[in-house]
Amino acid sequence: MGYAVKSFAQFPQFQVFIALFADVRSETLSTVKSELVGANKQYDYCFLNTNHLVSVEQLYSSIYRSISNFVNETMRAKTLNTEIIFNLAPINNIMDALKRFGVDESCNNVIVIKVINSHDVVDNTFDNEFTNLLSLLEVSESSSIELSDNILFSLVNIPKLKKLFKLNDANYSNDTSHLQAELTRLTIGAALLRGC
Repeated sequence: MGYAVKSFAQFPQFQVFIALFADVRSETLSTVKSELVGANKQYDYCFLNTNHLVSVEQLYSSIYRSISNFVNETMRAKTLNTEIIFNLAPINNIMDALKRFGVDESCNNVIVIKVINSHDVVDNTFDNEFTNLLSLLEVSESSSIELSDNILFSLVNIPKLKKLFKLNDANYSNDTSHLQAELTRLTIGAALLRGC
């Protein structure tokens, strides 16, 4: 499936590269985690597991908020990649957010994000990023899958999501087709209201 490129009208100076990979080996994810801790520039991406991501809107909400914080110099994290992870979480502790949303060896589905300054984008920028990720994650192009609401909803761990966001006692409609939208609103709201 390849990758997607997203931009926000309010921030035309940035383009967001996003790719979703399935079946990444746990040994590879362990390597990714250690390279991130070691600040290896080759791994200058935001790596997310899919356990607590219920929709594309939830993901885009965090990316948008993080870019806004970056532009306004109000980031809580040291890097934009970590800020994206932090803004997904309903908790105020960056390390806990990294544990819940970052690379997880027990979840072999990985979303990879890179925010790129539009001035740095040339014809093959995104293809090069994608090729680099295939190498870093030791996967073939066929393990790249479409990033969509249907795919994310099939990959999310609903019990873990409800526990993290304290949604076990929330009332949901009887129509299960609305569950994704309801969980999306509740997760985004919890992340926005974090610490209030």
